[in-house]
Amino acid sequence: MRSARFSTFLRIIFVCLAALLQACSVSRSVEYDSVDLDTAQIELPSYELLDVGILLFDPAIPGSREEREKKLIFPEVRRAEARYMPFHLKSTLESTGYWGSVWTLPENSDAVDLVIWGRIDNSNGYEANLRLGAWDATGREWLNKNYKTIVPAKAYAQNRDLTQDPYQNIYNEIANDLLAIRSKMTADELDDIRSVARMRFATNLIPDAFATHLSQTRDGRYQVQRLPAEDDPMLLRMEAVREREYMLVDALNEHYAGLYYDLADPYESWRKMSREEAIRYKELKRSARMRQLLGAAAIIGAMTYENKGGSNAAITQTAVIGGIEGISSGIVISAEADKHKDALVELGDSFDAEAEPMVIEVEGQTRRLTGSAEEKYQEWRRILREIYAVETGGVLEQNIAEPDSPVGNAATPD
Repeated sequence: MRSARFSTFLRIIFVCLAALLQACSVSRSVEYDSVDLDTAQIELPSYELLDVGILLFDPAIPGSREEREKKLIFPEVRRAEARYMPFHLKSTLESTGYWGSVWTLPENSDAVDLVIWGRIDNSNGYEANLRLGAWDATGREWLNKNYKTIVPAKAYAQNRDLTQDPYQNIYNEIANDLLAIRSKMTADELDDIRSVARMRFATNLIPDAFATHLSQTRDGRYQVQRLPAEDDPMLLRMEAVREREYMLVDALNEHYAGLYYDLADPYESWRKMSREEAIRYKELKRSARMRQLLGAAAIIGAMTYENKGGSNAAITQTAVIGGIEGISSGIVISAEADKHKDALVELGDSFDAEAEPMVIEVEGQTRRLTGSAEEKYQEWRRILREIYAVETGGVLEQNIAEPDSPVGNAATPD
């Protein structure tokens, strides 16, 4: 009786092994969702439009090489994505017709009404996961949310609409969520956001003149106490500087546009190949793991059968041989999976996203800005300080504040 039980046990193992190995050889069926973008059917009046600044995303690159390799994160790709993704989100928001000016920013600016911050938690061409937050000038939180998508192969088809990014579902969902929040606001609330943004810029620029115009509540929200007269000389100077700030970010966005289009083809090729490699790598790893586990189970079953007094040597031998073959084939498949991982590493290492120097002209002066986007932006702000310090007799030189943190007094998304 005992021998019959163990014979049945081993037969079950073999049946399961055969079934699971067959399952491992078949790709999983994945459901791909599609998110439609809400767009305006008529042109909205300017007083309903908010200006938006999208900060360069946090690439979230782990510090240790071991962790980067484990998660298949390639610094060169992530740094490129941190510039590419905000610009595509900008293009998506602009296409809706629901927003005013939309800029990609290297750091926060009080010249905009709504600031968006993002972090890339995962991106391999097959799966993407972004953490995104949004706050308006008053300090009100709009979004603090994870966005995920799984990308079908057709998203990389050559005959598709090339304005649609393979990750377009994420961008559409973000745009729709922002619109849903904006649509619930009254005209007075929208006007209040614009007024607070204007006074925050003025206060940071010339604190002595505008400090009493703005206050903060205990929870960090900004409120306008009073507005200056429209012909106030200091307000007119502030507006002139603010226009220079817009000119600054316009020029930077021309630079980002060039970088965006330069990256488009190599980045899409990388994502397409990375998607194939990532899927194959996961499938092979899953298959290898299952083969090894079932092989070990077969050997343990054979040993147990023998230790319990089983006398059929054929059963024991068959189970051990089958188990060893399962483990061996799992090791071979695991090695093959590692080759695909190495291919991903090679793809990542070959991706170059260095930004070219940018030449600008302001007030008749030609300046060459180098370094990262953040360094270019900081250098330009320094140039503006110099120019307006001369124009105002030094009044502004000490009072142009450094940019706030990306989200003001609000907490960065988890």
